[in-house]
Amino acid sequence: MNDDAPQLVHHHIADEVLVLTPQVDQMRDTEICYSIRDGMTDYVQHVGHRRVVIDMQNVHFVSSTGILAFLNLRRAVPNTDERIVFCNLSDSLAGMFRICKLISENPNDPTPFDSVDTLESALSTA
Repeated sequence: MNDDAPQLVHHHIADEVLVLTPQVDQMRDTEICYSIRDGMTDYVQHVGHRRVVIDMQNVHFVSSTGILAFLNLRRAVPNTDERIVFCNLSDSLAGMFRICKLISENPNDPTPFDSVDTLESALSTA
């Protein structure tokens, strides 16, 4: 597992859901984004789970490299039908993720990720 993963991404299991929590304010630096990507991917591949939630409570900015980190995670999830749900997105991140077509409020508009407001909602919908 990536040596930076424990510092940059925390994880825990709740109700058979793998909860990943990036521990940075900004996913701007390429090296940090790659470490977060590698840490999330390692957890998805090595920790028993059925669903994935990404708790963005600490993150307030995501660069294009950060977006690629999440898309790489999407590809790393073994079952393509498995949902990955973001929660605790700031308003600005939610808006950017909608513009980039990572999430959508329209259920008829397929996107790679889902989004809900709180961790509790994410655990019940993941």
